[in-house]
Amino acid sequence: MEDKSIRYYRRKNNITQQKLAELLGITQTYVSFIEQKKMYPDIETAEKLASILNVPVGALWNTYELDMMLEKSKI
Repeated sequence: MEDKSIRYYRRKNNITQQKLAELLGITQTYVSFIEQKKMYPDIETAEKLASILNVPVGALWNTYELDMMLEKSKI
């Protein structure tokens, strides 16, 4: 699958960062950090984000990043 950013898919779906934050139950700042890959969401938020953007989770993060999210969810 072609590597596209979260920002790309968000814009493709005509969703603002603020609207995405509301749909996910997080802050707009956190959405921005996720888009910039400065922070990673827990796996549940990642799955919800992928669902909202109509893409598989693997389209948004690589295997290493997904493993980090899974570890974060265990804590």
